[in-house]
Amino acid sequence: MLDLALGAYLLDRYPDATEGELSRIKNQLRSARFCAVVARNEGLGARMAAALVGTNQEYGAAALALNRSVLADLTEAALGAIFLETGWDAARAAAVEAFAPLTEHAVDPRVDPKTALQELLQRRGRRVAYDLVEETGPAHARHYRAVAIVDGDVRGEGEGTSRRAAEQNAARRAMRSLEGPGA
Repeated sequence: MLDLALGAYLLDRYPDATEGELSRIKNQLRSARFCAVVARNEGLGARMAAALVGTNQEYGAAALALNRSVLADLTEAALGAIFLETGWDAARAAAVEAFAPLTEHAVDPRVDPKTALQELLQRRGRRVAYDLVEETGPAHARHYRAVAIVDGDVRGEGEGTSRRAAEQNAARRAMRSLEGPGA
């Protein structure tokens, strides 16, 4: 539902954009990062935590209400519930209202360093790969370290609490190294 609503909205907003540009923007908007922003804007995490006050899940819910993946899931669940209860038009309108203010951030390719790096390297006829070089910490609090390898050379290293975050940070550093002097 969210993909369809965002796709229709973006086609209307950017009628001259290519399919690839629209796809990249839509993928940014529907990412966990942007869905979590919508959840925070709508207070979904706080509502979930408040609904569990006085239960044996109260403390766990308070922690989960801050978790980006949980917030993203809450956004998708809320839009799905709107769709099931009131139909397509109301769900589409709710999705557009919630995500439209974030569109300009999604349009900026720097929002997703991996995509920006991939596009830059493709224009130059070069390739990038990512390698996970370290994974530490207990299962509930993992920490990752990854490198971005451009044509066989490590050009960026990144860390994060997910593999994706580590790769994004590595891509960001690789972009800096490629844009600097002597790149």
